[in-house]
Amino acid sequence: MSASVSHHGPELSEEVFGPLHTNLIGKSASIRGVRELIDRLGPSNLSVLVTGETGTGKDIVAQLLHRKSLRCNRAFIKVNCPAIPDSLFESELFGYEKGAFTGARTPKPGRLELADKGTIFLDEVAEISPEAQSKLLLVLDGEPYMRIGGVKPVRSDARVIAATNVPIEEAIRQGRLRKEVCFRLSELVIHMLPLRERREDIPLLAEHFNFNFCKQYEKDYEPFSRELMERLQGQPWPGNVRELEARVKEHVANGAPLLPAGSKDVRNPRNGSSSSRSLDGRAVRRRSDGPDRKFVSLKEASRRAVEATEKALIEEALRYTLWNRRKAAKLLDISYSSLLRRIDIYEIGKV
Repeated sequence: MSASVSHHGPELSEEVFGPLHTNLIGKSASIRGVRELIDRLGPSNLSVLVTGETGTGKDIVAQLLHRKSLRCNRAFIKVNCPAIPDSLFESELFGYEKGAFTGARTPKPGRLELADKGTIFLDEVAEISPEAQSKLLLVLDGEPYMRIGGVKPVRSDARVIAATNVPIEEAIRQGRLRKEVCFRLSELVIHMLPLRERREDIPLLAEHFNFNFCKQYEKDYEPFSRELMERLQGQPWPGNVRELEARVKEHVANGAPLLPAGSKDVRNPRNGSSSSRSLDGRAVRRRSDGPDRKFVSLKEASRRAVEATEKALIEEALRYTLWNRRKAAKLLDISYSSLLRRIDIYEIGKV
């Protein structure tokens, strides 16, 4: 596959052609500042709290901090806190001994033990129960803890990196994050701005996803046009980088339009979609009929509409409940497992 850049493409840098989900892509002042922080403080053992909306790249920051640290050759253990039921969280994080409860036939080390001498990443830390946070506080203070059913103290020398999409003050006020835990986690705070506040990063991100998905789906790579990049920069992107990635992926995989029909530039609401170019940036002829005109079937249109509506409602419910999936499932009147399945299908909350 060719990685050449045509004359109409945006100015590209080598980072565009790197693998997915390994680096912070962009040229904005905020992204440059985050990179500098990571380079400077990566080698330290400071606990780090990464804040920002869902889909802004908090987990990539955590990975980079680990790769820049002196622990880079040891384990990086990610704990997706909302995905672990409250009843299992303590045993997953701290481990258990044989016979600690029904079914505990063999001892099992917790994630903290597995991360010893390495890094543990607590993603969406505000979802941890108050009881588990009390025990976590011991670890953050450097104290030993007990496995469930254990009598022998366990120490873990793991660097702790945490992330939350909830503003810190709000999480503390709502009682979702203990103040003491927050203080221990936030020796260093890195905030990731939403994509709408760093629009200059959109062209590089879009081209990064375009290149990688063309490679993944074995398609010929062609850079996006400047006109399309300009239109992408004018979109609100409520799902941030994750939403942009999903749009580009679908576009490369099956030719879906990158922008919804009738989309407008939020920077200038009067800018409609009257361009003589298609949504993928290629020139098209204006014509009202003809044998080469194609329509989407009503069945397919209905399917797309239902999926788009479902995805939008789920995202709205998750934002309303601050990504408490159980509360969102109740609001949507569906089972918890059904909600998790749809989140996976629509790739909501994935980076």
